[in-house]
Amino acid sequence: MKIKFLLSSLVLVVLLSCSHSDPTDNTAAADAVPTLYMPLKLNNFWRYDVSTTLNGGTASISKDSLYVGNDTLVTFKKMKSSGVQPAATTPNGFYSNVLHNNALRIDGTRLRMTGIANLQLPIPGISPINISLSDFIIFKDNATSGTELNSISNSFTQNVQVSSTQTYLLKFDYTFKAVSDDNIATYTSNGHTYSDIKKTKLILNLTVTYPTVVSGVPTTITVLPAQDVITMTEYYAKNIGVVYNNNAIQYALSQSAVQLLSLPANIPTSATINQDEFLNSYHLN
Repeated sequence: MKIKFLLSSLVLVVLLSCSHSDPTDNTAAADAVPTLYMPLKLNNFWRYDVSTTLNGGTASISKDSLYVGNDTLVTFKKMKSSGVQPAATTPNGFYSNVLHNNALRIDGTRLRMTGIANLQLPIPGISPINISLSDFIIFKDNATSGTELNSISNSFTQNVQVSSTQTYLLKFDYTFKAVSDDNIATYTSNGHTYSDIKKTKLILNLTVTYPTVVSGVPTTITVLPAQDVITMTEYYAKNIGVVYNNNAIQYALSQSAVQLLSLPANIPTSATINQDEFLNSYHLN
């Protein structure tokens, strides 16, 4: 997947499906009614206008197409997506990319996702980000605002080459979670007004450290203090699906770590990226 923005090479995240918590897994009578906020009939499709800006600069404009491809198991639907403009290749938007080639299923009021999202960042030498999720709740239509729907926490190490002569073995600690957000009566996008909107946030909190030895003493240098580096806010409209998605990415490296590690000037120490995906048209069977 190619998202039209630049991130620091330190924001390299692999979300492993080794464990997950499901705080709302106690089934109540109200949870047994299937959600109407993501229609999953075969060949349903949604087209999005995508606008991406880096550090408040000029927006990059593109288009995506997302559709329900086929059944995978009895209850799962395989999602497909592609870029429509500027080229009919991989999707441009974060939302379409997260769902591409992955399976969704309706579990009462919940929408669950299983699969691997491959995120290829346009930075030389950086491996793709692989997001692996197993029956992960990404939406629940009767959840109270602020309710955590699902969460994954883990850590891993990654060699990150910042220059031809500098490579650091960094430790990444992260939590990836889905949180129910507000309900709003109406939302207008591309001249269309949609009613009965329910919002959900997908949030990645990340800490990056550099374990090393200084004068024979084990030392840990905090490169990226704990912060929400990705917050994706999805607007679900009843009987339609996601009509708008905002993807906010921001990070700020520790200035003391930048000096201690003598990071080269071409490594951005902070960035703010904003991406909007507006529903342009759709077809539901």
